[in-house]
Amino acid sequence: MTWQRFTGSTDEWNMIVERLGATTPFQLSAWGTFRESFGWKLIRLITHDGQGAAQLLVRRIGFVQVVWGAGAPLGVVTPTSLRDLVSDTKRLLDARVLYLRVADHAPRESARTSFFRAAGWSPTKQTIGSAGTLTRSLDADTAPLSDLYSSNWSRNLRRGRQRNVTAQQWYRPDAELIAALHRDVEKVKQPYHAEWRADSAAIERLLTCFGKQLVVVQAIAPDGVVHALRAAVIIGQNAYDFLAATSSEGRKLYASNVALDALLGLLATRGVQRYDFGGIDPDNNKGVFDFKHGAGGAEVVYSGEYETASPRFLKGLLAKLVASRTR
Repeated sequence: MTWQRFTGSTDEWNMIVERLGATTPFQLSAWGTFRESFGWKLIRLITHDGQGAAQLLVRRIGFVQVVWGAGAPLGVVTPTSLRDLVSDTKRLLDARVLYLRVADHAPRESARTSFFRAAGWSPTKQTIGSAGTLTRSLDADTAPLSDLYSSNWSRNLRRGRQRNVTAQQWYRPDAELIAALHRDVEKVKQPYHAEWRADSAAIERLLTCFGKQLVVVQAIAPDGVVHALRAAVIIGQNAYDFLAATSSEGRKLYASNVALDALLGLLATRGVQRYDFGGIDPDNNKGVFDFKHGAGGAEVVYSGEYETASPRFLKGLLAKLVASRTR
């Protein structure tokens, strides 16, 4: 028995998440609370030695307890801890049948991926999230942030400024306007799907859950209209690109370049050292990939998504069941 239920406060949990090196926001208490509003139940686990942690979302589908952990597990993993994550989760949930899936956002290392296989986990055939991301340094003490911009990205930033687009922190973000901007993006970009980002009520809940951890920047045209926004979640010295949308008119004004440049500068002044562009899909969304790459992003491959089940022989059947019921 390696894992136990975490019973501390949300602030204590967030300190553990930061200590164990999380660079994505999905293990923060705010994300768990936000997802609870969509019908998921939440369980937080920590190893007895405090070197591993996992925030897991739980939902019952028929007789199966379905468990999903984006960004989990954090910290040190071993074949034993990964095997016990299954048995201990099943015991703590009092589940008869368990399907467990995680997206490990640690950088890919052969040892870590081999531990999953040794523990009986299998790579998923179809991933839910991105297989990797782009990151860049925000250490403005060694070089200006703009030094990492490509020549084309810098040119578009100048074009935005020449059109008198300005950007500033949005201290009281308008949830309906944010949702509307995402709906605008959804109309233009296929197969992009905004999901909850296009729902003003969901955006309002997100803003409430994350509070000051979420930094939002708005890009405004001379007529006062907000044409783009960019928001990031701060996790210690890391920040994660979390919301991004530009109106049809804003794309003509290069408002997204102005917004991102302002956000990166703001984060740097707060001591953030590393920016994660929030996942990539160079095949199906090459325009966004090029934009993030042009802003200085260097590719990082995640450890990957893995699945398992208890009883293990039901894994294939349960994976198909979950896929058919969660589309």
